[in-house]
Amino acid sequence: MKLRSTMISMLLVALLWPGAGHGGQSSQGRQPGSLRFEPFEYSIEGQSIKGELGHLTVKENRSNPKANLIELAFVRLKSTAPRPGPPIIYLEGGPGASAIGSARFPDYMRAFTKLREIGDVILLDQRGVGYSRPNLTRLSPPLPLDFFVDQSKALDIIKERSREAARYFVEQGVELRAYNTVESADDVDELCRALGAARVNLVGFSYGTHLGLAVIRRHPEHVYRAALIGTEGPNHTEKLPSTSQRQIERISKLVTADPLVGTKVPDMTGLLKRVLERLERQPATVRITDRRSNQAVDVKVGKFGLQLILMIDLGDTSDLPTFPALLYTLDKGNYSILARYVEKRYNQFGAGIPVMMEVMDASSGATRERRAQIRREAKDALLDNVMNFLDIGEVFGDPDLGDAYRSPIRTSVPTLFISGSLDNNTPPEQADEVRRHFKNGPHIIVENAGHEDMLINHQVQQTIVDYFAGRDIRQVKISLPPLRFLPIPSIKAGGQ
Repeated sequence: MKLRSTMISMLLVALLWPGAGHGGQSSQGRQPGSLRFEPFEYSIEGQSIKGELGHLTVKENRSNPKANLIELAFVRLKSTAPRPGPPIIYLEGGPGASAIGSARFPDYMRAFTKLREIGDVILLDQRGVGYSRPNLTRLSPPLPLDFFVDQSKALDIIKERSREAARYFVEQGVELRAYNTVESADDVDELCRALGAARVNLVGFSYGTHLGLAVIRRHPEHVYRAALIGTEGPNHTEKLPSTSQRQIERISKLVTADPLVGTKVPDMTGLLKRVLERLERQPATVRITDRRSNQAVDVKVGKFGLQLILMIDLGDTSDLPTFPALLYTLDKGNYSILARYVEKRYNQFGAGIPVMMEVMDASSGATRERRAQIRREAKDALLDNVMNFLDIGEVFGDPDLGDAYRSPIRTSVPTLFISGSLDNNTPPEQADEVRRHFKNGPHIIVENAGHEDMLINHQVQQTIVDYFAGRDIRQVKISLPPLRFLPIPSIKAGGQ
């Protein structure tokens, strides 16, 4: 379980799907490969967008002759092209986010509508997620009010809740170790065959690129082209502390150069170090609203809590502009901005346990060499190793797929890599590491783009359409406006 803004932002949405948290085998009585459709409709900004909700029955564990049957759900949006090309399967991030759910957001539906210009768009809810059955999200009690104080205690809380969720699903007959990227890659291939498509195009975002790469490795003959947005390679699931340290230093330089904010925050890196030291000595107390009870509660936040909050949003350009003001106000003893962040994360972390995500990440793991590198780098990083603190594979019996799974992928499948220059979650160097072994792997870096900025950008969408259509995209340059930092408020020291 790694700290991805996509996962956290979609967790509450996942909990709203019918049957979330239940492991019932809705596909009993069917055979592997069974496919059925029913009408499906999106209502977005006053418009009705019609599609088909598909249900595909597959084996939970293909290596087990007596495996359960599970059901994959997907929405098919028919192409608007006179002569559609191969279907486009969209692989959402997380892991654990719902592709069907993403399309409810106007920005994402606009992206999928653009892709429909060249082929049917298939929004797949991966196994264990959203409309797929079983849905492996388990409701949990509200977080303790001191969750954000001590990292080891917070980890114990997550482990205990995850053990309880694991017990629950095992009692429902779910084989949790079967929820890994290898089985999901085979799901994608089985969906391709069930749809009668000789080959498909893949669009993956964040973890969806990790899954897309597994599909390319295992089933290259069924992939026409791929577009990977924010690349997580086979050995990138566990994050390097140096990546976040460089991002902090990069943002600090931008803040220093800002003619307004830089006068009050001339050294954001030094300011962060000072604030973390203060919170380690004396945690802050902030009043927030517990959305379940709609009651005000007082939450304590220590060094770990601030590290966690910053880590989640360090690649999100909608939150990065607030960081200088957040740290400046904290340094003055004013917690008003901090309270907003804490309220959001307290309610999201306390919403439920996304077991599918936890098992998927534990299965992907990391090589021994990468883990040693992580330990070395954490010693000198301001955020320590908080980006990997939710590494709880032991809860599920360490379902590691092994180093062969994490080895480089060598392929001739044409693949477009798209990265954001300000993406801390999946930085451009990860794409470069992966594509080194691709015969056809162009890379476009979107200047000033964070993790969530790329798929919703019209130029990015057009570039993907052009690439899938076989047009030359090698000269494409895409830049977003530079960050505009929130002005530093005039405040009185102390209090909220």
